[in-house]
Amino acid sequence: MTKQGPTIKDVAQRAGVSIATVSNVINGTRFVSAELQQRVREAVAELDYRPSSTGRMLRKRRSRSIGVVLPDPRNQFFQIVAQGIEEQAERHRYNIWYCNSKDESSRERDYLEAMVASGAAGIIVAPTPAGRENLRPILDQGVPAVAMVRQIERFNIDQIFADSIDGAYQGTRHLIQLGHRRIGLLIGVRQIQTFKERLFGYQQALADHSIPFDASLVLDAYSHIEEGCEATKYLLQNTDITAVFATNYPMTLGALKALRELNIDCPEQISLLGFDNLDCSTVLVPPLTVVDQKPYEIGYNAGVMLFEQIKAGSKLRREPRTVRIAPQVVTRQSTAACSRSRIR
Repeated sequence: MTKQGPTIKDVAQRAGVSIATVSNVINGTRFVSAELQQRVREAVAELDYRPSSTGRMLRKRRSRSIGVVLPDPRNQFFQIVAQGIEEQAERHRYNIWYCNSKDESSRERDYLEAMVASGAAGIIVAPTPAGRENLRPILDQGVPAVAMVRQIERFNIDQIFADSIDGAYQGTRHLIQLGHRRIGLLIGVRQIQTFKERLFGYQQALADHSIPFDASLVLDAYSHIEEGCEATKYLLQNTDITAVFATNYPMTLGALKALRELNIDCPEQISLLGFDNLDCSTVLVPPLTVVDQKPYEIGYNAGVMLFEQIKAGSKLRREPRTVRIAPQVVTRQSTAACSRSRIR
C-alpha cells in the first residue's frame, strides 16, 4: 500500500497557521506577512510537502462544486434544507461537497479552510457559535458564502433563516390560547443565536399575556433526543406544567418518548408542541402540532443567493442581504385545551 504524503492540513498544523494561509503562500493568491511566509516554507521543507497537480489546478480556478457545512445531517430538518440547496445546484450543474461540523467550531473551521483550498466556488453553512470568526477569513478572500438557518448578528454576509422570535412567540401563544399557563420549554445550545431568540419569543408571549416567567420551567436539552427525553421527565416529575414546548425536532421526539415512558396521555394530560413540520410529524401518535420553519424554502433560497454571488463574481456591488422566513403554527392533535388534572 502506498503511503500517503503530507497534506496541506499537516503543513498548516506544523506552521501554526490556517490552511488558507498555506494556500496563499504556495499559490501567491493573497498577501501574507514575511514571518508567516517563512514559517510556511519551513514547514513545507520539513514535511517535504508536494501539492498535487489536481490541487494546483483547483486553486488556480474555482471548481464547479460548492461546499455545504451542516451541524447534524442526521436531523431530518437539515436533510430537507439540503434538498432545497440540491435543487439549485442541479439547476446550475454544480456538485455539492457536504461536511458535518457536529456543531464543533474547530471542525467547522477546518472544513471551511479545506473547501477554500480545494477551490470551492462558494460555501453555504449553518454556523456554529464560532461562525463569525470562522467565516471572516473566507469572506476576506472573496469566496461567495451564505449563512443559513442560524443568524449571525451584525455580520457582513448573506443570511437566510426562519424568524425564531416570531416562531416561538406564535407557538407559545397557541398554547396560552388553549388555557395553558405553566408551559415547559426545552431549549438547545443557548450560545446559538437561534435558541436565544426562541427563548426570547417564549418570554415575550408570556409577558404579553400577563403570565410571569418562571426560569425553572426552561431546561437545556442540547438539541438531542435523549436529552429532550430526560429534560421532559424532569419537568413532568418536578413541576406543575400542563404543556411542553420543544424548540427543535430531536427534542420534540425526546419529549414524546418521555410521555410514553411515563404513560402520560398526550394531549389529554399534557400538550406537546414541537418545532419543524417534517414528514413523520403527521404519522406519529398523536400527530404533532408544530412550528413550521419551512426548511426547503430556506435551503432553496440559500442556493439562489449563493449562485447569484457566484455568477456576479467580483462585479457584485450590493450590501449583504438578510432574509427572514415567516414561520407558522400547524395545528394537529398533540395540543388541546388545558387539562385540570395536571393543575396542582
